[in-house]
Amino acid sequence: MEAAFTPSPVMRPVDQVRVSIVRAIASGQLRPGDRLPSEVEQARGFQVSRAAVREALRTLGEMGLLTTVQGRGGGSFVNSVGPDPIARNLGEAMDVLLHLDAINIAELLEARRALEGVCARLAAERRSAAHLREIDDVMVAARDPGLSTEAWLGLDVRFHRAVATSAENRVLMVPLSALPAIVQPRLNEAIRPLIVRDDIDAEHGAILAAIRDRDAAAATAAVERHIDTLESLYRRVGVL
Repeated sequence: MEAAFTPSPVMRPVDQVRVSIVRAIASGQLRPGDRLPSEVEQARGFQVSRAAVREALRTLGEMGLLTTVQGRGGGSFVNSVGPDPIARNLGEAMDVLLHLDAINIAELLEARRALEGVCARLAAERRSAAHLREIDDVMVAARDPGLSTEAWLGLDVRFHRAVATSAENRVLMVPLSALPAIVQPRLNEAIRPLIVRDDIDAEHGAILAAIRDRDAAAATAAVERHIDTLESLYRRVGVL
């Protein structure tokens, strides 16, 4: 009996180009600032169409790995690699999924509990004096009574990002940057009339105090209380 097997290419042409460039960046063969060969040269080298090369460069640009400059002296250049572009893309994807009801706020809160709880625990164990100064600077600015609500909400996002940075885990930074920076502003808008800034500032202060004291259990508990507050507000406005 003949097996039900259909041979297929190992990799699509566009994926071949994309993966090859990513591997070259990861290995150091391509460094920040390096200019890639032209589309024609790459198409010839990879033995693919220029359209495949163009599509691969476009997606790598969207990931933040490359910058394409038009005109004379232009081309595709390697960016400094970091988690920010990937976190931004992930956050935007989650925002779209939230709009489409493919994920819901209950799932986002559950993810925040898990991720931020771990992050706060690690921050309590690993934070440096510089980390503490960064978090404290955000909190001092947030307590300004003359601050607009928009500016305060921006500082709320910065607070959670600073705590995530203190955990010194670059893998955790990707989802933890995505959730507060992209998704959270839209959720904050839903509960905006109910937010009591002094209460949230106090909860942030408890998280900072536990991190400063290197008390991992207290830091995790402080995050839990903070998420409990947000969950209560979401329930009051009917989005949860």
